[in-house]
Amino acid sequence: MKKIIYISLFALVILGSCKKSIDFVPQDKLSAGTFWKSQNDVQLALNGCYGYLANAFNYAYDDGAADNAYCQYPWESNATLVSAGSIDATLDAGYNSRYVFIRRYNYFLDNVGKATMDETLRKRFIAEARVLRAFTYYELAHTFGDVPLLKTSYTNPEETAIAPSPAAAVIQFAIDEIKAAEADLPASYAGGAPNQTGRITNGAAWAILTRIQLEYGKYSDAIASAQKVMGAGYQLFRKTALSGNDTKDDYSQLVTFADDAAKQKFYKGLASYQQQFWTANEGNKETILVSQNIQENTSYAPYGNGLRTLLAPPNIGGWTSITPIQALVDAYWKSDGTTFTPPTPEQRAIDFNIKKTPSPNYINEFKNRDTRLYASILFPGATWNEYKDGYVFTWAGPGGGETYTGYAFKKYLDPASLASSLEFDAPQDYSIIRYAEILLAYAEAKNEVSGPDATIFAALNDIRDRAGMPPVDQTVNNTKEKLREVIRNERRIELAGEGQRYFDIRRWNIAATVMKTTKDIANVIVQERTWQNKFMLMPYPQAALDRNANLKTAQTAKGY
Repeated sequence: MKKIIYISLFALVILGSCKKSIDFVPQDKLSAGTFWKSQNDVQLALNGCYGYLANAFNYAYDDGAADNAYCQYPWESNATLVSAGSIDATLDAGYNSRYVFIRRYNYFLDNVGKATMDETLRKRFIAEARVLRAFTYYELAHTFGDVPLLKTSYTNPEETAIAPSPAAAVIQFAIDEIKAAEADLPASYAGGAPNQTGRITNGAAWAILTRIQLEYGKYSDAIASAQKVMGAGYQLFRKTALSGNDTKDDYSQLVTFADDAAKQKFYKGLASYQQQFWTANEGNKETILVSQNIQENTSYAPYGNGLRTLLAPPNIGGWTSITPIQALVDAYWKSDGTTFTPPTPEQRAIDFNIKKTPSPNYINEFKNRDTRLYASILFPGATWNEYKDGYVFTWAGPGGGETYTGYAFKKYLDPASLASSLEFDAPQDYSIIRYAEILLAYAEAKNEVSGPDATIFAALNDIRDRAGMPPVDQTVNNTKEKLREVIRNERRIELAGEGQRYFDIRRWNIAATVMKTTKDIANVIVQERTWQNKFMLMPYPQAALDRNANLKTAQTAKGY
């Protein structure tokens, strides 16, 4: 399978197919006068724009800046400081790096017309760049609020020192750009340059629109955009036949199976949810927009997925950089699809008894729970024979790289990549947007517009059924308010570890309620967390303020 990979080249990032040798243009010969001549030149420049999607697995840190996870190493990301409320202009939440790509997109769009090339392909290349630029501006605006809206390339950095445009204007620009570009994009790519899989498709454009419109409360528009994606042939990944490895873990001590059919449904749901993220299943029909990775066989390789190191515990070869917190574990439904009521932190600490074997009462917390809990979270006593025969996750407290919370993420860990001793070199792709998110977005937007209806339950039940879970109870969740809470929790569970929770708790205005001090299983404080309303938006970094005095008024208005 052909992939696009990201390599630095004369201030561009070159993408090629899976090969080790690339024809480089000498750096001292690159100029607008010599470069923009051929279709190959344009393709290389556009490939550089796709560098924005490289290392997208770092979105997982955003769950640590929200109420899903804890990030124990502050030098790896801003998440530790953000979740603690230690937020000021010394942090850069991606402001400067995104403008590097804005400049790249604008340079491409200003020069693409100079080359001699196929006109249909030129239109498609332009559409890809416009969608990437729109996506980047959206991410700037929903992180920082008002930002400078630069639409053309520049040579003098002082040209960028302009007043920030209102966030609403930036978002509208992004929406308009995507709508103008989507018709020139194909539904899929056959592979091979310049049609590598992983490029922006028409479906990806509508999926990005869906995400933007939902976040900014444009519910009717989000419904329409989601329906475009829902009619484009995407579907949830399902494993229809079980292998011997799929049933190596005996869940009969944790799950009460009514009959063999229920047992088969559970194991298929477990395998389907967990294995959609594995290398063997990448490119399945659930993936809409991905960051592609390959294995390079070198530690800290620039093309690998780092989650095999950032999520795994030390006895699996990882650092447990990003770990689930108790609030996320408690959020997973019971196996009948209803809300789980956890014990008090004090009672849990007694039941767990960190100095001894956990009591049966502690293990009872994990009996008959949502299948996705078993697929996503390693908790003390959890087995994982698919990874290694006899593997049991244990926890005796933090230290030595162990988790501080008592839990570790299992989601995204592929036994095939864990077999490698190389860090940051997992080959599996990272889904930036997958079809499950679109179904959840449709359900949320439709419920906000008109309340419960059959199409909403169909979308939610598709997700639940894939995971081996029962459908949503329509007789109980029969009001907009009740169904809203189901949708929000379903979204939290389904998308756990994917970075969406950070922005969800802000747009739902629940951050002040959920960003509370978090404790481990033994009821010991892991992190003191605070919330101020100004944290709805991140501050501009000091380097940007130094370059552009026009940002200072907006910074003050945000409360920093």
